[in-house]
Amino acid sequence: MKAMVTETFGGPESFRWQEWPDPEIKPGEVLIRIQAITVNPVDYKMRAGHLPIPLPDVLGRDVAGTVEAVGEGVTEFHSGEEVFAVLFGPRSNGAYAQYVSTPAPFVCRKPEGLTFQQAACLGVAGMTAYDAVVNKAKIQSSDTVLVAGGAGGVGSFAIPLIRYGGAASIIATAGSDESTEHLFHTMGVAVDHILPYKELSMQEIKDRVRELTAGQGVSVAFDFVGGDMKKLCFDAAAFDGRIVSIVEEPADFDFNIWRADISPFFAKSGTYHFVALSARARNGGPQDWVVYPHMMSNLASLVETEKIILPKATDLGQLSEETISRAHSLLEAGHMKGKLVLSVG
Repeated sequence: MKAMVTETFGGPESFRWQEWPDPEIKPGEVLIRIQAITVNPVDYKMRAGHLPIPLPDVLGRDVAGTVEAVGEGVTEFHSGEEVFAVLFGPRSNGAYAQYVSTPAPFVCRKPEGLTFQQAACLGVAGMTAYDAVVNKAKIQSSDTVLVAGGAGGVGSFAIPLIRYGGAASIIATAGSDESTEHLFHTMGVAVDHILPYKELSMQEIKDRVRELTAGQGVSVAFDFVGGDMKKLCFDAAAFDGRIVSIVEEPADFDFNIWRADISPFFAKSGTYHFVALSARARNGGPQDWVVYPHMMSNLASLVETEKIILPKATDLGQLSEETISRAHSLLEAGHMKGKLVLSVG
């Protein structure tokens, strides 16, 4: 088969479309003929060498396509079925290819009303948002919510899920005019609840959150950006607030969480949750993977029944060295709202 191969760490131009070994389907696995893929921030971090991986490799975590064959013991999928899958568990290769084989728990039937391009968006971003909003934060109707990074791939899934959970109000930060437009026109966030953090100081943003919550702070804060936005989430949280983050920080991150006299945990008596969607896949075994089909099918059902709106997806066309380079450049520069998708022939 053909695949988009990373042979050396480098910039977006380092991909090569070339021959790659065909997947060998193992017992318990599903072989998928790939029709569409998306790109995620972890992809460019791997390509650039910020995350250690052996090379050469085929990157990519999100796919949608048709079942080509199933391995011994697989009864829930059949040849010809349309599916989507996440590739952070065992797999023959990454998403940037014509075929992939992965265990059945990482595969889900595609909602009938969605295109392959739309279904590919449900993977990493959709499941991360679902885990953050539904499993970790457990949104309730009384909640006031801050979303730091609401215009990105995960944020664009999280806001509809927060709204579906019945939250009383949603406040979101925006890093550009385009993000503000996306949050207002596409995501439906009230214009006075959008906080442009490049125009306001951190103190001004904190003050605005206090004004919007009658001085109480938010009961839930989501950090989808990291850095100063993570600090903002702690500062903006109410007493007994829940803070949920998907972003790791460097070892020298200047934020003390253990000293009682300065820690926001002690100051607010808050709880902190970290979402590492691939943790069970990387550090567990098949007995730990049962949560994935549950999350995938629930998310697919919410989209299929139109209980949540699928975020905006920008289709960059057919997968090629040129289009994957463009996708990585756009994503790395932070210029995209929603998801980026590519088709695979």
